[in-house]
Amino acid sequence: MEKKLRVGILGGTGMVGQRFISLLENHPWFEEISRQTKKVQESAESVVPDTDDDIGRIATVQSYVMLKSKDITSRGVLISGEAVASLLYITESQESMSFVRLSKSFSVEYEVPDIESDAAAQIKLSILSTEARVINPRKVSVTFEISGELSCYKQESISIESRLPENACRGLHARYESAELMFTDAVCEKTFAVNEQFSFPGGKPKPSRLVSSRAEFVVSDSQLIGTKVIVKGSAELAVCYLSDEVNYPVRTEFCTPFSQIIDIGEECMDSCCTSIELTGAYFDIIDTVNGDKALDAELHAVMQLVCRSRKRMTYIADAYSNLMPAECRRQSCRYDAGSEVQKLKLAADERISIVEDCADVLSAFVSVAHISQEQTKISAAVNVDVVYRSTQGQLAAVRRSIGMEGEGSASVRISSARLTDVYLRPDGQYVDGHMALELSCVSVGSVEVRRVDSIELDEENGFDLSQYPAVTLVRAGDETMWELAKEYHSSVEKISAANPAEDAGSAGLLLIPKCV
Repeated sequence: MEKKLRVGILGGTGMVGQRFISLLENHPWFEEISRQTKKVQESAESVVPDTDDDIGRIATVQSYVMLKSKDITSRGVLISGEAVASLLYITESQESMSFVRLSKSFSVEYEVPDIESDAAAQIKLSILSTEARVINPRKVSVTFEISGELSCYKQESISIESRLPENACRGLHARYESAELMFTDAVCEKTFAVNEQFSFPGGKPKPSRLVSSRAEFVVSDSQLIGTKVIVKGSAELAVCYLSDEVNYPVRTEFCTPFSQIIDIGEECMDSCCTSIELTGAYFDIIDTVNGDKALDAELHAVMQLVCRSRKRMTYIADAYSNLMPAECRRQSCRYDAGSEVQKLKLAADERISIVEDCADVLSAFVSVAHISQEQTKISAAVNVDVVYRSTQGQLAAVRRSIGMEGEGSASVRISSARLTDVYLRPDGQYVDGHMALELSCVSVGSVEVRRVDSIELDEENGFDLSQYPAVTLVRAGDETMWELAKEYHSSVEKISAANPAEDAGSAGLLLIPKCV
């Protein structure tokens, strides 16, 4: 929808007829019409398979979320997804471990007034917490707290530059201002898949049963060539499995690169915010031709892009007429002036105490518990679930929480977080841990632009210019040249010409010629 600026309006006695301000460089862009975050809680129950032992104690719960559908309705946007959890537990005998998988479908509805069917909607889903409870030795319950951050955009058209037309009314003058803004040029998405087989590393126990797997897409580079954005990164997998060779869980990690090309239809891009939502995940332990074990992984995802570019907007900030009263009607709009992607890092080193009867640490699982931001202070907590062997030879587990703090900026918004540089070293009754959390932040600065929307000229009450001298000598104070020109029926150009720079300012006196 084109936004037009006009000089004068139709109707009214003695009013100058309809005129339009010249619109130059008409530019399509996407306006963010809604940003909402909603949280939902969902619970699921499951029973232990008949072939597995009773539950003695929960060791850890590993979970992830998948996006299943995204629909624009007459009321807003409806999101559906699936939360998946793998609950690893120590058996009642305390001599082995087993697991239970649970999943729960959910939906979140966002109300977006006056949304249109061609709007663009993007969603970021995350699991804030997963709490497990043993109902009885054969039954467990898991409660998911899920967060969904929705952004909706609609396409509009705006003039990057506005001017008075050459045939504007005689005596009409305009003051122009400029602002450097960040416009959203493209909002698009693309589905893709990653299929890969990973060999389990030698030196570790051979896998027999897959307990849990977590996939994370990490974008390392976004490059624009022509109108196509090439997005490069890696799919990082963390896998936990049980082995017939040991009685404790084993963790290992895999990584594979990916590259995708998306046509955004624009040849300019200063920043690109990319989020990737998992839509499907399939994992299986398979036998290879040489008798080894491998992980067969198939990942499905949707890549969501918001591309922005910097542009300078020139607009009419004020106007007046030397011939008749003029009333400016202004329109105030707030535009994005930031949107740069920044990386912040939080880190913590801690010596984690287990319990007095710890003989050997067997496995450790790390997950982000929460992230919060208050002004410039950013705080986070990381949960560490430790599986260890007691001095009596029995399996046990304990959870410890590690806090992190750092300084950010009040003008940024945290868009995503991922654990990096996770290092855990067992040391008897302790675990020496070093963890780093990388936060992706987007600047949220904005600029308010007050631009003249229309000018109403009163022709019936025109000024009697004969009462004003041809040249007025004025002792200038704090007034700007524009204000003096407006007051004395002149123009900035006429005043500048009558007062050369080397002569102007003598005792603050200015010659102001009448301009008609």
